[in-house]
Amino acid sequence: MSVEELDDSPLLLSVITVVRDNTSGFIETLNSLKEQSLSEFNWVVIDSSGDKNVIPALLEASCISADYLWVEPEGIYPAMNVGARISQGRYLYFLNSGDTLFNSETLRRVDEDLAATSSLWAFGNVDFWNQKGRKLTEPNWDYVSEQQHRFARGRFPSHQGVFVEKQTFEALGGFDTQFSIAADYHMICQLSQIETPLELGFVVANFTQGGASTLSWRTAQKEFRRARKIVFPLNLVDRLEELGFGVKAYASHIIASRRSTSGQ
Repeated sequence: MSVEELDDSPLLLSVITVVRDNTSGFIETLNSLKEQSLSEFNWVVIDSSGDKNVIPALLEASCISADYLWVEPEGIYPAMNVGARISQGRYLYFLNSGDTLFNSETLRRVDEDLAATSSLWAFGNVDFWNQKGRKLTEPNWDYVSEQQHRFARGRFPSHQGVFVEKQTFEALGGFDTQFSIAADYHMICQLSQIETPLELGFVVANFTQGGASTLSWRTAQKEFRRARKIVFPLNLVDRLEELGFGVKAYASHIIASRRSTSGQ
């Protein structure tokens, strides 16, 4: 699609969903999108499931249209990049299998806010849940303050709440597939260097912990540090601060793991 075609597109939003052998999660995402009061959005489904018939059958049985493509399973970020390439909207939003929107008015509110701005990217809050269905309490945080600390304190816009202009996403090269867990974090760091985002004043989505970044905590932390080194030049003070944040993050992880094991 050329720049001229993209500019002429009446669609503001493309919702991209990546799924691989997660039928129950996909159904949750599909139902969440079916409930939206806004119908004028482009839904792109990138499927890498072993059974190529399951997801198409669910889409055919639903009343929501989607641009569907099966691709070889090469990882979540390559699949998300494919979805971005074939999307039709001005803004990209990645809502993967198992993720759900906060309520039926979410996309309408996002569409209205994005239509009234020229921002290259925007973000809203995300509610986090554990696998037992318990909502996790997240501390309040300020974007500007966290950006000044290179998002090293563990608080940054989650991709389930981020909307990015397609042309900007493509100009940055899409998700860097050298990262197995932190490519979305790396993208957020890059976007923060381009422009301060539009902050949406409402919760956008629900995310249940248990994905790769949750289960592979050590790998995630290493990739987060590598992403920051690429995007943000570090002086000696920054490196010492990074060390302190790393120690705090490890201690918090140990405490959270023990609480989870004890059922608290």
